[in-house]
Amino acid sequence: MANRPLTILVAGPNADATRPVEDGLAGAGGAGRIAPRIAVLHGFADLPARIAALAPDAVVAVLETSDAAALDGVFRLARSAACAVVLFADKAPPGAAAQAAEAGVAAFVLDGLHPARVWPILETALARFAAFETLKRERDEARTQLADRKLIERAKGILMQRNSLTEEAAYNALRKAAMKQGRRIADIAQSVITAAQIEL
Repeated sequence: MANRPLTILVAGPNADATRPVEDGLAGAGGAGRIAPRIAVLHGFADLPARIAALAPDAVVAVLETSDAAALDGVFRLARSAACAVVLFADKAPPGAAAQAAEAGVAAFVLDGLHPARVWPILETALARFAAFETLKRERDEARTQLADRKLIERAKGILMQRNSLTEEAAYNALRKAAMKQGRRIADIAQSVITAAQIEL
């Protein structure tokens, strides 16, 4: 992020609503930071399309009233994990903060939109989003590794039973086939399991 400007999409019902955010982000450059690129959207109907077109690093949404449809749209956006989401709202229905946290909104600020606070809140939200994405990636990698180990153990069992191999010899056979074919051992293991199922 340090080598390129951030792209920030600011969304709100009208120009008056988004102006404090724009003012807060206007002074975000300097002190060793590259000024962010700011795109502004008035109204929420085109929000998904604008996000798809811009691929922003963050969306800062401003709700002046308790607009249930707009709030739900922001929560859906946060669940998609496409980017960090910051939500400023004048008011929110009961339970909205819990819904925001569950949806993955990186920062939810009620009745506290002041230009001087926008950049520090956004920086915190970006850091929180990045940390959460790292945790998700590590979780997914751990799940994949566990699934791969299960496949390999199952394939080793098949080879050991069919070919009277030791566990080490069965693993070496899988490894050798993977190297020869330029594939992952888990993929070879899946092929062994599939072949055994077809033969049954």
